[in-house]
Amino acid sequence: MSLLSNLAMDDSIEQEKDTLGGGYSPLDTDIYKTNVSLAYLEKSKSGALGLVVHLTTDQGRDIRQTIYMTSGDAKGNKNYYVNKDGEKNYLPGFLLANSLAELTTGKQIAELEPEEKVVPLYSFEAKAEVPTKVQMLMDLVSKDVYTAVFKQIEDKNKKGDDGQYYPTGETIERNEIEKFFCALDGYDKMTSPEIRAKAEAPAFFDTWKQKWAGQVRDKSKGKAATNGQAGAPVMGGAAQAAASKPTTSLFAQ
Repeated sequence: MSLLSNLAMDDSIEQEKDTLGGGYSPLDTDIYKTNVSLAYLEKSKSGALGLVVHLTTDQGRDIRQTIYMTSGDAKGNKNYYVNKDGEKNYLPGFLLANSLAELTTGKQIAELEPEEKVVPLYSFEAKAEVPTKVQMLMDLVSKDVYTAVFKQIEDKNKKGDDGQYYPTGETIERNEIEKFFCALDGYDKMTSPEIRAKAEAPAFFDTWKQKWAGQVRDKSKGKAATNGQAGAPVMGGAAQAAASKPTTSLFAQ
């Protein structure tokens, strides 16, 4: 018997495929037509209220991010901050999440009603997806929206003895959502400010693409932490309603 006889191929086993492999790779910086597959609320350990969004591009690529909409318990769970001149400014995460709500439903995010749903989510303890109860914003689910994403370089972090995460000196590439654009007929590729201003045609969509498409943003510090210094503070809190709730849809301006 030949030494190779046990290597005969079996028709019941899948043949070789052409694949690049390499696992996860982030999208290039650009604007993508996406569909919202999940949108639910989640609080961080510090009390931060986040909107967890799962988006799928027309090419089947996933974009997932937790958008923190408020400050932490220590800062009153606000959706705004006060600058050095004493002026109130909305947090960038709140503005981003609110624009997603406005551009898909015409409503501010504070007007949406969460519904308890059970969805399969990855559990680090179980190391598998498990049925999990979440507060889902069903008004956002299955809606189309254009999503501007950055490819960026970030520090790889590791938990220290104090339970906090610190840079290891290594880096990783990830995507971060920068902005949303409307995908509805009559408002295609418009931003919330353009719609409110009754613009006749979108302008910022192409301006953003021309400036940023293909760019890579480096947010890494490039060295390992050695003295226990943390990075950006963890945000948190319960959602604050906008200063005044609108009485009409964004699209009825």
